[in-house]
Amino acid sequence: INGWYWLCITVAVTLLTAFIMNLQGKQFFTMGVVMRTFSILDLEFPSSSKDIPSVIKGIYALPAPQQQQTLQALRGQLWLDFLFMPAAYGSIFLLCMEVAGKMNEAGQVLFVWLAWLQAVPWLFDIIENIYLLRKMRPDIACSSKAVHKAYQVMEAFKWGISLTGFVFALSSLLFFWLTGNYAVASLRYLLILAGEAVVFAGLQFIPFGRRSKA
Repeated sequence: INGWYWLCITVAVTLLTAFIMNLQGKQFFTMGVVMRTFSILDLEFPSSSKDIPSVIKGIYALPAPQQQQTLQALRGQLWLDFLFMPAAYGSIFLLCMEVAGKMNEAGQVLFVWLAWLQAVPWLFDIIENIYLLRKMRPDIACSSKAVHKAYQVMEAFKWGISLTGFVFALSSLLFFWLTGNYAVASLRYLLILAGEAVVFAGLQFIPFGRRSKA
């Protein structure tokens, strides 16, 4: 009933899980010519079918303590992502629905579609995580060209749909706020959201879980 109330909750969960996942990401190492760091984006956007196997095999080539630390952190991030997904895509859904309520008929149709389309990147995100979790073994093999291409297309749609919904909704809401076309009651929720963002941004400057020296 109160979209702004639920938006404050979903954004809080999104930021909290993102913060924890960021800490986990600081423990990601793989062995190439030398030990190096990597990020989850390296696994989401592989340029070739050899990239993911190269990173995973490099993890298993690490010294035992570093190997276990990286595997635990990577698996933990992929599993925690299942909590991040409904919060993040739910936030975009709520943003789009709030904008739809202030639009004319054509705008309503557009933003309602953008809202419900968030189910697509959510589904693709689930498939991606299951795919990566199944890839995490020392005898990992390269995917076929067809599978690799499908994975790349899936990632493009996942990010494209979610970012389109977020940017369109946020831009529209900012326009309404700047032009004074908003309900006064929604201002308190805006302050809550801004406070959540400030707290999250401030946490980034605290040296939690610094990377070990490679």
